[in-house]
Amino acid sequence: MGLANRGRAGETAMGWEYDERRESVHVPKDAGEYTDRHVKIMMRIPDGWGRWISCDRGWYPIIIGVDRRLAELDPNYTVHQVKEKFDGLWYYYEPTDSVDGTALRKMSEIVAEAEAEAEAEVAGETCERCGSVEQVEVRMDLFLVLPMCDECEAKWQER
Repeated sequence: MGLANRGRAGETAMGWEYDERRESVHVPKDAGEYTDRHVKIMMRIPDGWGRWISCDRGWYPIIIGVDRRLAELDPNYTVHQVKEKFDGLWYYYEPTDSVDGTALRKMSEIVAEAEAEAEAEVAGETCERCGSVEQVEVRMDLFLVLPMCDECEAKWQER
């Protein structure tokens, strides 16, 4: 049995419907005032990709800003993934065919700027968990590299 089939078998054994779970909108518990914008971004994700954003609250304003700016240039652009990976923000998107070259370049610049802003935050300026700029350090645990303030790290260690 292939890995994908074993994963589906495991989900079925646990009572999960694979496609329903993947296609559901997964709003983070800490989305708060960002909930509506999260939903709008996740509804841009096509079927089959899974509708969630994989980063913490401190980067929500950056992500929402990217979506607003991209939507001004291409209201129907598609999102494939938004996540934290290798201690940086990764925003994978696809413009529609109707977008001209100038808008395409601007869209690339917008995403690059946002990823650079998040990267600057990873360098110790902003906690990915809460957005604090006080006592932030890059914390490492196995495969995770996260910029966190002392307070969020203490909560994280308690988990």
